[in-house]
This record gives sequence, structure tokens and C-alpha cells, in this order.
Amino acid sequence: MSNIKSVKLIGSQQTYDLEVDHPDHQYYLSNGMLTSNSHSILYSMISYQTAYLKAHFPIEFLMANLIEELKSNTPDAPANIEKIKKEIKKYKVKILPPNINKSDLHYKLIDNNKLLTGLSALKFVSNDAIEDIISKRPFNSFFDFMAKVDSRKVRANTIQALASVGCFDDFGISRKLIFYYCQDFRKKLQTWMKKHDATKEIFEYPWTENENWSPKESYSLELHYLGESFTYKKHNIYPDFFNDPNTTPILKIKKMNNKDKVKSVKGEIKNFIELKVKKQESKYYGKAMVKAVIEDIYSNQCYITIFPDKWEEVQKRIKDLNKKYNFDIGCIIHMSATVNNYEDDNNLILNGLYNFIPPPELPIDLKARKVSMKREKSLNKSEINSTDLFSNIESDLLDDGLIEESEEF
Repeated sequence: MSNIKSVKLIGSQQTYDLEVDHPDHQYYLSNGMLTSNSHSILYSMISYQTAYLKAHFPIEFLMANLIEELKSNTPDAPANIEKIKKEIKKYKVKILPPNINKSDLHYKLIDNNKLLTGLSALKFVSNDAIEDIISKRPFNSFFDFMAKVDSRKVRANTIQALASVGCFDDFGISRKLIFYYCQDFRKKLQTWMKKHDATKEIFEYPWTENENWSPKESYSLELHYLGESFTYKKHNIYPDFFNDPNTTPILKIKKMNNKDKVKSVKGEIKNFIELKVKKQESKYYGKAMVKAVIEDIYSNQCYITIFPDKWEEVQKRIKDLNKKYNFDIGCIIHMSATVNNYEDDNNLILNGLYNFIPPPELPIDLKARKVSMKREKSLNKSEINSTDLFSNIESDLLDDGLIEESEEF
């Protein structure tokens, strides 16, 4: 039965339609919804165009899709981003981390075999901030960057995000120091610039010891701000866990037969969505299940289906192992599964969960810090003018935390 509610006679008109061998002379989608016959022609045309682009310009086609997915807020966008990146890598294209002097708004192709990550891929980095950064480039130091960019657009959390993923690594200052002291650096720099020319003089900030984040902290921060880590891989963070010759890699799973049993699979959850079974005839009707993406130590991925009965077992097992955490992106799991072939692609159905490791935690203390810049004061009153005096007082008050910089950070 069609879903047509009424028909209005408009007389004889020229039409363009597609004949469909169906009693209703209509075209039905797989979910039972009705669409017009001519609508199907447009779908065919779009399918032809996209297939042509993918066949003849595969990297450009995938880049365009990647950029669109980054703009999307749909639940499956993270999984689609991972899928597109994986396909890009099949063309032997290396994905590079973002760089403050090289990255544009979006991903861009370099030398036909390198894909440079765009600044828009980072959390807390707005388009206004990116436009300001690009317009002020190049930067030859962190001081040069801070002196040039607009503090109203490139804010503290933006600088922290950029530092955490390595955008400033070329400047020779650790990510950790920039993260903690960027706000204090800016306040002291703004005071300094009131009586100095930043194009002719260099502001000297008394950085503390040049320590850096631990591998796990760096890994967690890159995951937090970028969704992936370029600096460390899973085997660097969990060497004992992944050092297991009995684990089946996903590449091997892709070559197995449908319904083959896999005793041991280990990997990181890259994305997941919890949904409820909608088929009324199903014994699981109304119950929650999960579709997830798992990535092994070799960066190969596949989907996991966790049916409602197993999903309940997984949640209980996780509570037994670690009551503080839940199943989430970034967690590491060890499971048994069954191969499920769907649309000529092998994925997995979870049978049981052996082990669960929560994602690496962010550093406990991420509060901004300050350094003191006490200066020697001249005893010769004739050498002190009122401008210098007030500037010095203001700087000292800022150092002591008694006032805040008037310009909002």
C-alpha cells in the first residue's frame, strides 16, 4: 500500500518518470517509505557522479568527504572519519599532524602522498582563531606567535589545544610548559609591549625547567583534542597488553570465513553508538545494543556488534574489573568474537569480554600557572618616569596575582 493521502487533478502536463514494475507503480525504499519514481533517477545520477569522482580522483574525493564529516554533528561522524582516513591510507598517503605554520583550515594534500591535518580538526579551535593565525603567519617563535595573534580570537584554551597536539613543537618549548604558562606569558607580554617594540626587541619569559608530559599524558591529550595520537601508538602505551602472539589481527579476520570463531581479539574502541532494537518481532525488542569500531595495534579497523544479552554482560564485567569507568571511546578491550560477513566485509559479533582497560586519563592538574618576573628597581628617582613607574607596578601586581589583565583572555 502506498502512503499517498490525496490526489489533485492538474490536467495534462509533460512529465519525466521512470517505469517501475510494481502494482502501485511507485518506488519503495528498503525501510518501506515511498519516494517518487523520478526521484530515483536523481539518486542514480548522483551515484554515477560520485562513483566517477572516486574512480578517477580518489584522494580528492576522500578529502572532500573527510572535510564534510568533520563539519558534521551526526552520531556516526566519528566512525565515518576513521573509515575515510583508513581508506586514504590504502593509497599510501601519510597523514601528518597539524603544524602552526603549515596547516590550513582543512586537510590539504602535499606532494601527492601526504595529507596535512587542518587546524579545524582540533577541539576548541574556532574558525575565527584559525583565520587570524593564517593571516599572521609565518611565526618564527612562540613569542612571535603570541605577539602577532589577536588575543580576543586566539584564546587560552585554543593555545592549549594547539600545544597539546604538537603544533608548536618546532619552537623548542615543551608542550607542557606552553599549556601551563601560555596565559601568564600573554599577560606579561602585553605589559612588556606597552613600552617595547615587539618587531625590534625580544621578550624573554623565564620558563621553568623544560619538562614534558609523560607518554600516557601526551597520548591522552592528543586523543582529547584531536581524536588520535601522532606521537605515540598503542604498543607504546600498553606494551604488555598488546605483546600477545595469540591475538588475531584484524587483517587476518578480514580473510576468514563467515561465522568463524575468533578466540582472542585486542584493540581500542575508536567509536561506538548505543541504540535500541526496533524490530517488534525480535526477542531483543526495546533493549539496548551497541555498534562499535575497534582498531588493533596495526591501525586496522572493523565493526563490532554487541547484542543486548552480551551488552548487559559487558557492562557487568566492566564494573567487576573497574567500577570507576564505563565502556567508552579510547578504552582497550580483549574479547572473543564470531566473524560476521555483511556486504562482502568481515566484521565481528562479540561473544565475551576478557579484559577492559579504561582510556588513559588526562593529567590531574591542568590549571594555569605563573612565574615571577621581579625586577631590580632603580634608586635614582631621576631615571624613573611616571609611565615606567605605573607599568612596573602593574607588572608586579600581575605577578603577584592581585590584579588581572584588563583585556579579556
